[in-house]
Amino acid sequence: MIRRRLGVIAAAVTLAVLGGSGAAIASWHATAAAPATASSTTVASTFARAGGLDTTYRYTGTSSPVVTGTLALANTGTTPLSYTLANATTGSTVLAQKVALTLWTGTCGATIPATGTVATTLTDPAPTLPAAARTLAPGAKVTVCVATRIAGSDTSTTNAALQGQAVTAALSATGTVGTAWTTTAAATPLTQSVYRMAAIGTVGCSSSGFFSSRVTLRWQAPADRPVGGRVDYRIVDTATGGVVTTVASDASSVSVELAARSLPTEGTFALAVEATEAATGTTTPLSGTVSVTRDLRIFDLFRWVSCS
Repeated sequence: MIRRRLGVIAAAVTLAVLGGSGAAIASWHATAAAPATASSTTVASTFARAGGLDTTYRYTGTSSPVVTGTLALANTGTTPLSYTLANATTGSTVLAQKVALTLWTGTCGATIPATGTVATTLTDPAPTLPAAARTLAPGAKVTVCVATRIAGSDTSTTNAALQGQAVTAALSATGTVGTAWTTTAAATPLTQSVYRMAAIGTVGCSSSGFFSSRVTLRWQAPADRPVGGRVDYRIVDTATGGVVTTVASDASSVSVELAARSLPTEGTFALAVEATEAATGTTTPLSGTVSVTRDLRIFDLFRWVSCS
């Protein structure tokens, strides 16, 4: 009587397995008669990420350097599994579309093989695994090599065009046995961004006296600028967006003299500094403002400018 009941039970079995750095969830759903040996089967996986895929791209032109890493996939259960890959991204979809994603098995490194690779983009929700990673026997494991780069296909892939954008990708591997058993393991999410130079801090203002034809503006260069690299600065009238004057410097402390005639008319102006890194074209947000006033004296023969 007991054996007959075992042969006709319609079952739903859920099995949770934790393995290493990747947590795996295995489940089995059936509506037909299940053999008594099903309870002895375990379905589990681990999936772990390593390498330099967490990165900030900092580059010139329209193509970034390649960054690489690995995905270690292991079948830790007692039955063969067929695997698929899933990818969920958050953040900048524009950046995700520009990041080329390449997968392969074999020798992992900075050089991408000419053949045997899977090429897609970081926006792909279900990248195809390389052939060697699609099926694993019980206890087997495979290392999937991963390379990403911003691909130079158009002018919108430049560091300046994508600056400040970031995307996070969460990769997971799902192993299945037919349509009944499933195990999913997630790797640590990776985050990639494009370099943007930090904003300049406080801008100081000084003059030689009350009736002065010039003032001096001073500020510290962005801390994350390339050492020794030229930075182009624009002094901007925040009310109109017009450029009052410019200066280029590779120093950590920067100053510029501003003549009364540099200002378009009498009045008080809220000025700010914007910087562009010459090498990559990345541009800072505007700094905090400093007030400068231009006065007209002695029937337009002389003009004075002062820090307000």
